[in-house]
Amino acid sequence: VNSTVGNDTFEELKRRFSKQNVRFTEFDVTNHQQFKDAFDLAVSTFGHVDVFVNNAGIMNESKWEQQVLVNYTAVICGTQLAIEHMRKDKGGRGGRIINISSIAGLGDLFCTPVYGGTKHAIRSFTSALAQSPNVEEIGIEYGILCPDPTATDLILKIDNEKVHNAQEFKELMQGRILQVSDVVDGFMELVQLEKMNGAILQVTVDGQSYRKMVNEAV
Repeated sequence: VNSTVGNDTFEELKRRFSKQNVRFTEFDVTNHQQFKDAFDLAVSTFGHVDVFVNNAGIMNESKWEQQVLVNYTAVICGTQLAIEHMRKDKGGRGGRIINISSIAGLGDLFCTPVYGGTKHAIRSFTSALAQSPNVEEIGIEYGILCPDPTATDLILKIDNEKVHNAQEFKELMQGRILQVSDVVDGFMELVQLEKMNGAILQVTVDGQSYRKMVNEAV
């Protein structure tokens, strides 16, 4: 939604990868028609989508409804758009969908109950899709990235409006904050796995580790 940062990044990426390989469009992920229009723009520009990443997220406990809409509802919307485009049984080429969860999706933290709830939901939603019996038939693999807190504005500009007890939160995060490059490295490893479906990659200051959810209800 930040067109200034988006356009600056667009210019940077054009210099690195050439103009024809990059496209930027400003839109609000909570507006499902705008989301569909942006997805359709990617398809019309590049012909198809092979890898789709749901990365948009906010952390603001005082705006919990917006957190749910951005962090979880929009992930469902984007994932469904990608599935319908990619699935081989409906003429697609197959592909990979990676949803960004968090270390907060693997544990519980009193400072961010709603944020953590959305990240648990992303992890559960994506893991459930990965367990579908028709995954191979439709040719789609699902992966989840769960990084530790990362040095972006979401963490660096934390206050008591965004989390419960900001000071306690900062103390808990001390020594655990990743650089963006660490998360990028983790993402690139995940997306290039020979078999990615169902993989959950946790990225911490101590390194990377994989886990996979199993359905214990059946």
